[in-house]
Amino acid sequence: MKVRSRLSVQFTLMFAVLMLMVLTGIYFFAAHNRVNTFFEKLDDRATTVAQFYLAQDNLSNENFKDVLRKFPQSLSGETIRIYNDHFQSQFIPGGAVHWDVSILKQVVNQRKVQFFQDDRQVTGIYYKDNSGNFIIMVAAIDDSGYHYLNDLRLIMLFFFLAALVITYVMGSVFSKVALLPIVKITRNLKRIRSSSLDLRLPIAPKKTDEIDTLSVTINQLLEHLEQSFESQRSFIAHASHELRTPITTILGEAETTLVMDRPQSEYQSSLINIIRETERLNQIINSLMELVQTDIANYEFHNISMDELLWEIIDELSEENIDIQYNLLANRTKYTLQGNRQLLFIGINNIIKNAIKFSGKQKVYCALFCDEHGVNITIRDEGIGIGPKDMSRIFQPFYRAPNALNYSGYGIGLSLTHNIVKLHNGTINVTSTLHKGTTFHVIFPH
Repeated sequence: MKVRSRLSVQFTLMFAVLMLMVLTGIYFFAAHNRVNTFFEKLDDRATTVAQFYLAQDNLSNENFKDVLRKFPQSLSGETIRIYNDHFQSQFIPGGAVHWDVSILKQVVNQRKVQFFQDDRQVTGIYYKDNSGNFIIMVAAIDDSGYHYLNDLRLIMLFFFLAALVITYVMGSVFSKVALLPIVKITRNLKRIRSSSLDLRLPIAPKKTDEIDTLSVTINQLLEHLEQSFESQRSFIAHASHELRTPITTILGEAETTLVMDRPQSEYQSSLINIIRETERLNQIINSLMELVQTDIANYEFHNISMDELLWEIIDELSEENIDIQYNLLANRTKYTLQGNRQLLFIGINNIIKNAIKFSGKQKVYCALFCDEHGVNITIRDEGIGIGPKDMSRIFQPFYRAPNALNYSGYGIGLSLTHNIVKLHNGTINVTSTLHKGTTFHVIFPH
């Protein structure tokens, strides 16, 4: 079932339940009101009967004329009985209708009794007169009331069914209008292919509702997909280039060596070049393997003291000019996080080595501190810097800024570091000025 139809059915069912509850309440109220109204009629009828038979001498002429006018207005299926204090029938012959003595005693005790007898309603009153005390019993069937309830049921059923049909039609129209933005989004998404990831969904200027939020989210996803595709294409292009260079050199050396006989020294020189390029190729492949493993491998995480880890990295680079500052708190647990020691060592070590390399071995400043955001590590150099155009691409595999091409490397280190920090739910913020230096700010949340 389509969402539109499902919404229409759900809307209709909810309305049907609500309508059914309301109509049921109205019906039971009407039925209860019918019972009370008819009992009031029976009470009034019993009083009229008592006054007609017993109270002529107690009423004025006008009041008795009113009694005479009311008395012939009998109810449907009406039966009337009058009993004295000894439960003997008076004035009206008993006939086939007799009331049980227990009921008559109940009338005497309670002065008025109302109850049902099958489909008949019965009322009994205890009437005191100067000629004695009497029990008036009146029973009748409320034919007009039952007829009214039957008509009410038919009317309610008709309007209930008509309301359901109208509600379903209105629900269909409403769901069509409500889902129209979704249909437009679907139609626009069908136009987007891998070759046209630059297309975006239209968004209202004010972004007022959930549909606009959905469109923004989808556009952000498309942005990430486009960047991923671009990174993938760039990765393949750069990886192919980096791998092709040593392979071409190896093949060139081997082919040149085999063209003619050469002195032993030239053979040795060619083999040295082949070994050097093979080592370079092996280093590239190992770097690629490390980069891929940070995306797919499941590493074991342990508690790691970041001040100790940073000290190990600095100790390994003890020959370099590194100025390190520890702003440690008394609570050492603030500097402890869950992570993989080997990966964190590689990631932070890459940043520090880059700082040393691109600053011409000038002093590198490193600091460790803790704040409300988590464990912070800043690494600052006074080297060549990074251009604004290159800032967004420095974490792409194999990417090297133009001013870094004269330095050794393959453009994999920062990509590897970025993956490692992301694996630990961290972030890297970079600020840089050309020819003045670069600052890497790594944050690992608590």
